[in-house]
Amino acid sequence: MPRKEDLRVRKTKKAISEAFMELLVEKPIEDMTVNELCDKAGVRRTTFYKHYKDKYDYIASFAKGLRDKFDDIIWKGGKPEGAIDYYVGYAKQVVDFISRHQTQVDNIIKSSISPLVIFILSEQNYKDTYARLNEGVKAGLVLPASAEVVASMVVGAVSNAIYQWLIDGRKKDAHELADEIGSVVRRCLSK
Repeated sequence: MPRKEDLRVRKTKKAISEAFMELLVEKPIEDMTVNELCDKAGVRRTTFYKHYKDKYDYIASFAKGLRDKFDDIIWKGGKPEGAIDYYVGYAKQVVDFISRHQTQVDNIIKSSISPLVIFILSEQNYKDTYARLNEGVKAGLVLPASAEVVASMVVGAVSNAIYQWLIDGRKKDAHELADEIGSVVRRCLSK
């Protein structure tokens, strides 16, 4: 059973995440420094480095935190019927998050290091998806292919569809995009 994080640690991480989102409104990610992040969050640099190796390690942790938050939202709506409902719900949560944080997402996309940030986010998403699929398989979930292949396909396809939507100027309504992604995920994971 995983240990619950200390309240002080949770508050510190929350303050850093809020500061990160605020700074993303102001500047591209590559111009953001750990010092600025710590100043805005009201934490010491040593505290930041207790939890993260560097800014990029923090970004991976931020992505994992978002994934956990999306999971909570999906499960609060009732237990998903299976992998398909879960991933459709997850894709919708990602698109909704992007819609609510357009300025921050635009600053990531416009950034000169956006390929690195996208890689970090995709890698973290793959690790989380693979772990969840493995747990599902142990509990009786039947996949059309191995967990590695399904995780790679779902994460890659959804990530690329969202990225193309972003760089093409969000011409399609966010909910329409989420529904289309959901439809494709359903077809890919159906037996």
